[in-house]
Amino acid sequence: MKKKTKFYALLLAMVLSLTQMIGAAVPVKAATKECSHGYTLVNGIGIRMHECGESVCITCYHGHSKRVVIPKTFKLNGKNLPPTQFDSDNGFSENGVKEIVIPDTLDYLGYWDEDEVNTSYKDITFFVHKGSKAAKAVQAEGYKYRYLNDNSNPQPVKGTSIKRTVRIQNLTKITWKKVKCDKYEIRYSQKKNMKNAKKINCGKNKTSLVIKKLKKNRKYYVQIRTKSGKKYSAWSKVKTISKR
Repeated sequence: MKKKTKFYALLLAMVLSLTQMIGAAVPVKAATKECSHGYTLVNGIGIRMHECGESVCITCYHGHSKRVVIPKTFKLNGKNLPPTQFDSDNGFSENGVKEIVIPDTLDYLGYWDEDEVNTSYKDITFFVHKGSKAAKAVQAEGYKYRYLNDNSNPQPVKGTSIKRTVRIQNLTKITWKKVKCDKYEIRYSQKKNMKNAKKINCGKNKTSLVIKKLKKNRKYYVQIRTKSGKKYSAWSKVKTISKR
């Protein structure tokens, strides 16, 4: 009887040990982080589901960054949802935030005390895209704001190309295709890689240029680009100026 008892005790110990090994091998799904207020915490930002169920509300901030960038979407309850509302200034001003970059989907940032006086975000500057919902919401509340440069889809400056080069002794005339721009910039050099190139600027209505004082029996290379505002286009393909 004692032998049977020892056998069953050993068998039970083996089963328990095996169960623990299997349990250790099965990953446990990480629990959702919550802030001290009981809201879902994402990178120091507390969020909750909006009443509509299709967006989230920013409830509080628990980080210490001077500049906070609010994501365009948050993952909550298995969905990627855009933020549309700030519930309050809970933790932003208190934790030293000076700038908040908000996505275009934010359309409500109101926060009022019992006397209907707007008391939040006094020392914070919001960064918004001009004409967006977020910009209108910030302006409606009278908060400080600045516009963001929209670099999401930067438009390249349209370039042009040299159509023809004609060489007569120490002169050459180049012509190019006219495009809409503020000015044209031409560079020419005896080296194809444009080392030590000389540059000439031409007005936006010009389509040709005469380059003087070229050295006799020397081949030259020339390129052109356009400028609009502060941006330049890429340089055109290199065109050869023949010897004379």
